[in-house]
Amino acid sequence: MLFSKNELELSSTVGQGESGQVYKGYLNTALGKELVAVKTGKALCSASDAERLVKEVSTMLLFKHTNVMSLVGVCLNGDIPLLIMPFMSNGNVLEFVKHHREELLCIDAIEIQVVSARKTLLKISHQISKGMEYLALEKFVHRDLAARNCMIDRDGVIKVADFGLTEDMYGTNYFRREKGEGGSEEKVPIRWMAPESIEEDIYTEATDVWSFGVTVWEIFTCGRIPYTGIPAMFILKELQAGQRLERPDNEACLGEVYEIMMSCWSLDCHARPLFKDLVGRLSDLLERESDYLELSAQSLCWKETVSHTPPPSSPPTEQETAITEEEPI
Repeated sequence: MLFSKNELELSSTVGQGESGQVYKGYLNTALGKELVAVKTGKALCSASDAERLVKEVSTMLLFKHTNVMSLVGVCLNGDIPLLIMPFMSNGNVLEFVKHHREELLCIDAIEIQVVSARKTLLKISHQISKGMEYLALEKFVHRDLAARNCMIDRDGVIKVADFGLTEDMYGTNYFRREKGEGGSEEKVPIRWMAPESIEEDIYTEATDVWSFGVTVWEIFTCGRIPYTGIPAMFILKELQAGQRLERPDNEACLGEVYEIMMSCWSLDCHARPLFKDLVGRLSDLLERESDYLELSAQSLCWKETVSHTPPPSSPPTEQETAITEEEPI
């Protein structure tokens, strides 16, 4: 897990996080060069930055789940630790849904395309829920779950992460607030946060569930910014007054999906579902859509076969007619 500086080659910069940069790099191993992502702390990082990085390393070393970002190892570059992770060649979920917005929002789509798009968005949401279920079982609270922090590997598997692998991770969607007696500032993703996190600095599985609901909303709107038009400083007041994100206005978002989102946004944290419950609900929806897609595809193939079948040279017999009418689609 501990690599020397000579074993690591840094290439281009691929992202900027609050506590450091992220590079594309290569790890020299006995089997050859392995493509990796490398996160580095800033040269003059504060004590809190260093503490955050050390905690990140310790936590990631324990993660063993298909839908959670793993850690390849650590390299010490003088006083600056470097985190070495698998390189996610397909970027993050936010980039993906934005890039494929037109087909995923089912613009001018036929029914089978709508079902296919819905299945894709459900699969993304389901994989994130499974990763978060694992983290909850490990007693780990994420604190910053969002589409930008869920990566996609080369096989299309979603990995829950929180490691500054996006360029605009700390842009206008984050809000500076004072913290502690010294009045130091921290940046928080307020548009994704539960009311108790904003108001009381409380973080639990229930607050991650709230953020998950916002993340699913991001996915089904193909990358819209939550609460657009509401300044960050007024978000808490609006949430306490009952304001919630509207149902995504597209055919891919079923009413049941929006019900899942709304259940995540209960002001009463004890009324929110657990991640294990969300995994089950999304599994049921995904199975239903998969069955429907399979039936629709079979129906489409049958209709195409019929349309390309030449007319019989003579009228069918009564027996042939009966068989044709009773043949399942």
